[in-house]
Amino acid sequence: MRASKEEYNKEPVLYCNTCLSLKVISTTDGTDFCDLCGSTDIVSSSIEEWQKRYEKRYGVSQLKENKDGK
Repeated sequence: MRASKEEYNKEPVLYCNTCLSLKVISTTDGTDFCDLCGSTDIVSSSIEEWQKRYEKRYGVSQLKENKDGK
């Protein structure tokens, strides 16, 4: 069974607290780092909270709506 958008969006995301990138790499020793800027300041939040921070800093939305508005 496929998860609904609401269920999927409840899952927390990891992102770089420095540049807000979602490109986080986890190493085998448990260290997380940003693949773009190299920072190890990685935080977790809902995708909506991350999107608000991203839009506030960069002025653009990274989340796209489907054609049917979902």
